[in-house]
Amino acid sequence: MVILIYVSVLLLGCLLGGGAVYYARKHIVGRRQFLKKIKKLNIDLRKTRAENAIMELIVNNANDGLLIQDIDGHIEWSNPAYSRMTGYSADEIRGLKPQEFVLPKEARQTQQEIDEFRYDISSGVLEYFECIQNRRKNGELFWNQLSFAVAKFNEEDDPKVIIIAREVTEQREHEDELKRSEMRNKELAEFDSLTGLPNRMKLSRHLELVVDSAMANGITAGLLHIDLDQFKRINDTLGHAVGDQVLLHAANEMTRIVADSGMVGRFGGDEFLVVFEETLGFDPLKKIAAKILAALEKPFVTGDHVVQFGCSIGIAISGDHAKNATDLIKHADVALYEVKRSGRHNFSCFNKVLGMVYARRMELSSQLAFAITDNQLAVELQPQYDLELGQVHGFEALIRWHHPTYGKLLPQEFLTIAEQNGLMSRVDHVAMCGALDALRQMHDAGHSNLRVSINVSNASLNKPTFITELCDAVKCRGLANDHVTLEVLETNLLEGMDSSNLETIRAACNEGFRVELDDFGMGYAGLAHLTRIATHGVKIDRSMVRNMLLDPATLTIVRTIIALCSELGMSVVAEGIEEIEQAEELQAAGCAVIQGFGVGHPMPLSQALKWLQRSEVSPIISNISPTYRQFDELREFLLSK
Repeated sequence: MVILIYVSVLLLGCLLGGGAVYYARKHIVGRRQFLKKIKKLNIDLRKTRAENAIMELIVNNANDGLLIQDIDGHIEWSNPAYSRMTGYSADEIRGLKPQEFVLPKEARQTQQEIDEFRYDISSGVLEYFECIQNRRKNGELFWNQLSFAVAKFNEEDDPKVIIIAREVTEQREHEDELKRSEMRNKELAEFDSLTGLPNRMKLSRHLELVVDSAMANGITAGLLHIDLDQFKRINDTLGHAVGDQVLLHAANEMTRIVADSGMVGRFGGDEFLVVFEETLGFDPLKKIAAKILAALEKPFVTGDHVVQFGCSIGIAISGDHAKNATDLIKHADVALYEVKRSGRHNFSCFNKVLGMVYARRMELSSQLAFAITDNQLAVELQPQYDLELGQVHGFEALIRWHHPTYGKLLPQEFLTIAEQNGLMSRVDHVAMCGALDALRQMHDAGHSNLRVSINVSNASLNKPTFITELCDAVKCRGLANDHVTLEVLETNLLEGMDSSNLETIRAACNEGFRVELDDFGMGYAGLAHLTRIATHGVKIDRSMVRNMLLDPATLTIVRTIIALCSELGMSVVAEGIEEIEQAEELQAAGCAVIQGFGVGHPMPLSQALKWLQRSEVSPIISNISPTYRQFDELREFLLSK
């Protein structure tokens, strides 16, 4: 068509002349440009329509809600997703502000606040996400995460605010559950599940902060280290349920007494710490310790049981010798150890002397294992005398540590260390071998009637191979089992009555060894347990022997123990004899065997052999007359005639 027109114009130009040709050509070029523009506009229109269709598809099917608001917050447009989210149609909310219909009742604003609302675009607040709780039309609450954008369509009008609303209820609930889980984990990590008190980890952190603050500010922090007395006995005899009630009772009493003046926490097992951020020296802490002692010694009822226990308390304060939490705990532990060493149920304050004792104890602790290997431990022998027969009954083997620096150390200075370091069974083995070697040599010297007593700890009683090792050691020395007595602390035995140590005692008796309860009268067994434990006799504690001439009640108890053991066919040994009056009283009560400094001090084997030859004669032995059973039998015979 264009070609035909072009040809026609040319022909016309030829007829009309050159000017007409120029005009016709120009007209054709303008027409061509116009058509190109029309074509481009059609392409752009189709593209715009396609883009609008895509945008409409996105807006109508988006999961996120979309709002367009004016600068005053009025809704001008919303997408279907926002209607699905809130329950309100686009027509219902057009012209409203979201504050008028989506806020929960408790967060709802006043009408004046809503009317005065206007976006402050320059503040930068719209650059951040906002997560708020909204309410649907049906009243259901949900969490809504909002993001904002500002759009300006022309220079004359105010900009518009575009809001993208995304429901995050499920994510928020998940986050809340995670937070609750974290809180529970934190409580488990920092608080004791039984008592609800701060646990060891939280206490340690708190104490570090307290001591650091005290040192920085020139004040004094304080610490009580509290250990419940007889707790293991309560657990073993009355059960763990009662033990838990004891811990709860102790925790409640301590919390009541300390109140807001300090932090009470459970350090582990039956140990508690009380941390004080500031104290005026030891005196205020001693007053609190005394109150705790008094409160915990009172009997309390739990279920069918009336339980009575006590506690021991070590006290320490920060300062030049305790500049951090570790030192302060050590000092309180040293003071607590001193209380336990002195008989428990009291409190003690750390001082330099105790510090020196602690330092020595730490030194010995690091050296004991080597000392055992290096044969620095050996036994000494203390004689036992038979009042009925008027002759030496045997010897008790007592362990000693011949320290290269400190000389001879007595058991009370290192046996606790051995227990803490897990070396007690090794110490027992040294004592057992030394005792049996000594007995073999005494028998070879002509004293074949003598026997030896060996102290046995819980560590050995709970060792499955102990009885086998003992039998082999006796057999290889050519000795008889019935010449060996095993002395077991009454307290140790009764604290483990539900464990394997009772089985070990029975096995020892079955093998022909004698078993005696040591330090009888100082523990918890008492007369009621004598028939339950397979033992041949008891050894009355030295403190009862010492007090029996001064206290009529103690003398009555001693006589009762001797009489009951006689009825049960059990032997009695009394230790701690230092005066002839004690020996005479025990003899009159029917006690068969005595032991103590009044009979003979502990001595090496060489000296014991001389003692047996009467080169050293005790005044008690030389002045007391034997009570021969034959005389009793003769008297009974004469009286019957």
